[in-house]
Amino acid sequence: MEKPVPIVYTIRGCDACMKLLRKWDAEGVRYEERRVELSQEVLDQARSYGSLVPIVVWPDGRVEQGFEGSFGCFI
Repeated sequence: MEKPVPIVYTIRGCDACMKLLRKWDAEGVRYEERRVELSQEVLDQARSYGSLVPIVVWPDGRVEQGFEGSFGCFI
């Protein structure tokens, strides 16, 4: 069974979102990206956690908004 990975809600073109994904990719962090601009369902899921992407939902249920002290784009 695979270990659960964080879910990250993003918008392409959002600077904070892209910085987070580049950092995680460089570090080999496994994650599931959900792009809010592609689906109303995904947008609604993201909005249940917050109003600014990136939003990271960790496997233990913790939720974080932003990246390294900066927030990205409103959703």
